[in-house]
Amino acid sequence: MTFPASRTIVIAEDSRVPAMILKKALESRGHTVHWGANGAIALDLVRTHRPAMLVSDVEMPEMDGHALCRAVKSDPDLRQIPVLMLTSHASTGDILAGLREGADAYVTKPYEPEHVLERIDHLLAQDSSADRPGEPLAFDYGGDQLKLDVTRRQLLNLLLSTYENILQQNARLAEMHRDLADANLKVEDSLRKTRELLYKVFPRQIADELSTQGQSEPQHFDEVTVLFTDFVGFTKTAESMSPRELIADLDRYFLAFDKLLGECGMEKLKTIGDAYMAAAGVPQPRGSHAIDAALFALGLRDTVAAIGDEKKAAGLPFFPIRIGLHTGPLVAGVIGQQRFLYDLWGDTVNTASRMESNGEPGRINVSASTHRLLEPYFVCTPRGKREVKGKGEVEMFFLERIKPGYSANDAGTAGNAALVAEITRLRTGS
Repeated sequence: MTFPASRTIVIAEDSRVPAMILKKALESRGHTVHWGANGAIALDLVRTHRPAMLVSDVEMPEMDGHALCRAVKSDPDLRQIPVLMLTSHASTGDILAGLREGADAYVTKPYEPEHVLERIDHLLAQDSSADRPGEPLAFDYGGDQLKLDVTRRQLLNLLLSTYENILQQNARLAEMHRDLADANLKVEDSLRKTRELLYKVFPRQIADELSTQGQSEPQHFDEVTVLFTDFVGFTKTAESMSPRELIADLDRYFLAFDKLLGECGMEKLKTIGDAYMAAAGVPQPRGSHAIDAALFALGLRDTVAAIGDEKKAAGLPFFPIRIGLHTGPLVAGVIGQQRFLYDLWGDTVNTASRMESNGEPGRINVSASTHRLLEPYFVCTPRGKREVKGKGEVEMFFLERIKPGYSANDAGTAGNAALVAEITRLRTGS
């Protein structure tokens, strides 16, 4: 591409950044460029350097672009200098106002610098002597030399009608853009609500996989701690309760369980009647899974005991809870096409269930594999080997409390800074 010969150009622009961008672009084409931060400064530059062109913003302090153009065009020594106006006022009235002041061309903001450079090249390449009233107007278009025999009124009408058509198209495009933006906001809001709902149904990682990929690959885990709970005597007592009372009672317990869940880093799997199932170490493996599950179990035990004391004082039926923990390998994944379920499979799950059913009301029953991981930090009472249906004799322990060295309270139900440090170490592997 060839450019007009190097010329001197004055820019009038009160905004430094766009002025510098345009100045550097013009200088890269060999032009000498002087910048004035307002119309008054630019007018002095025009009078001093007699540039080949003035490029002026319209809105400027002290002297705006229209006043600057009027001053240039009213000076016999300067009036031949073409003026290109840069304006955010894009109505036909604004364009006519500029033409009355003598502007030679307009570029509306926001603009691409390349478009401004094309306008400048075009104006610099024009031969002003070829534009004489009463004679055909010679001009170059697409490399061809053309002559247009029209009146100035015809040319202005054509210019204004073309410009107004563009404005109308831009207005329609702007309206379409607003409509698309509104629709996009609605879609984003819908996706946000869907994702929030998925987060309530699935672990966050699994929900993200389902929403982005439409599926979640099953995973094998070497070590996960699974927890089961069950309310003792609930089924029999529930027969004498109204449906509303039954659901309200369970809801109170399970809402409290869910609150503890987030505090202990557990994942809720499901509820089956009055049974509650959760796990630590899925869907992201974490070295602190046994401690996380133990803290959760202690919280469940004490929460249910507190609610039981309240109900007992009010003369209402209450339900002690059995809690069971077991640690081992398993497979986790999503099954089904409707009402997806993130679930766990393997003997670890069955053994955890047996730990619960072979426990005692108000106690936390743990297997030997879980006890091995908890023993450094928790007080556990050996139960010896107990006969378990389908498994023979299984060694069990009652989890009682956090050891004093790791406990933040006398009851041994809250961990201190030392236990938090151990949990962090196990999670990070440091």
